[in-house]
Amino acid sequence: MRSTNPRPRVAWIPPFTGVGHERFPAARELFQSYGFRDVEHCDIDEEPNEAQLARLDRYDIIYLTGGDPIGFRRNIQRLGLPARLRQCAAAGRLIVGASGGSMQLTANVSLFRLLTATLDEVVATRVEYEALGFVDYELLPHLNRLEPSFLETVRRYSERVAHDVIALADGAAVLHAGDGNFRCFGRAARFRNGVRASSEGAA
Repeated sequence: MRSTNPRPRVAWIPPFTGVGHERFPAARELFQSYGFRDVEHCDIDEEPNEAQLARLDRYDIIYLTGGDPIGFRRNIQRLGLPARLRQCAAAGRLIVGASGGSMQLTANVSLFRLLTATLDEVVATRVEYEALGFVDYELLPHLNRLEPSFLETVRRYSERVAHDVIALADGAAVLHAGDGNFRCFGRAARFRNGVRASSEGAA
């Protein structure tokens, strides 16, 4: 993140207005503690600034925060942000996602729906929850907090999709360099065709 610019501009994008107002002061302070001085709140819910969003590719780093991935996706789609985020990626801007924000960069956000719907229901309506598709896998955050029974459902889900599911524990990360090239840091797991394997340090 520091290599993007001597003084990088960061667009901090939460899923909802209320969450943004509540969390931005602490988030800005945290970013500043790491030397990132220019952090701007970009609302995509109730108070979007069209001029700011139209210039999204002028930021060095686009940061998608955590939050409900279904509602996050809905607001991204509603404001036409997929095209703008693709412009940012094409311009070489760094796009970072945390938790529900990271799920927006993947093939689909249906994993979150497994918490409240049956596996058959989720699979039957997956096409309605396609995400940005910057990477060709799905991400499952908070691996260390999930019950074994839920992870078993995720394993079964992976039998019915054509791509991997990468699960990350809190504090872990996946760095994607394009063309299917990625690497996991920290505790992670890969679900592929119904088989779960450790993915720590995998590329």
